[in-house]
Amino acid sequence: MSDPKQGRLVRAPEGATVKQERETVTENAVRVDSDDGEEGTSSGSQTKSDNAAEMVEALNVVHAGTFNLFYLVRKHYWSAEGAESGDVAEFLGDAYQRLRHVDDAVAHRISELGGVPVSTPPEIQEHAPVHLEAEHLYSLRASLEGDLDAYATLAVAFRDAVDVARAVGDEASRELLESRLETIEDDAHTIERYVEDDTLVGER
Repeated sequence: MSDPKQGRLVRAPEGATVKQERETVTENAVRVDSDDGEEGTSSGSQTKSDNAAEMVEALNVVHAGTFNLFYLVRKHYWSAEGAESGDVAEFLGDAYQRLRHVDDAVAHRISELGGVPVSTPPEIQEHAPVHLEAEHLYSLRASLEGDLDAYATLAVAFRDAVDVARAVGDEASRELLESRLETIEDDAHTIERYVEDDTLVGER
């Protein structure tokens, strides 16, 4: 086995100009207004820029969590094997594609609000409520149980972001999150049925 590569994992393009720094929110065409209607503030002291920044932060948590869950489910799709896993593997293949589309939609919304979607591995792990699985392969049952826990954790992040969207008056983000949350919950229910199936062999 070769020695690990030295140097930084993340590098800036040589000679490139930074268009927007991470963790900043710029002016944009999207209005984020609160219910009180007083210059788009949610507490009387926050500005529209503050509201957008709060929304971007909540969306980045959802984005990072969805990104990690995408990798987790895709790993289990790759490694699913055995006679009992045919239907499961097909479902996991569709599920990780759905997660990718959900994540793209959330990341696009962050950009629309003038934010920067987290994108590097350190940033994603800093924001993600969903943890990645260790590098080893585990039984199909154990993998699905881990997926189910991760879906439940991600659903909480979605609901928290919906609460933020309501508080700052961002109806577009609220609608996006609620519609994608239905996808997350539907797939979680399917995994729950697989886990409860006695024909799914394999120790944890």
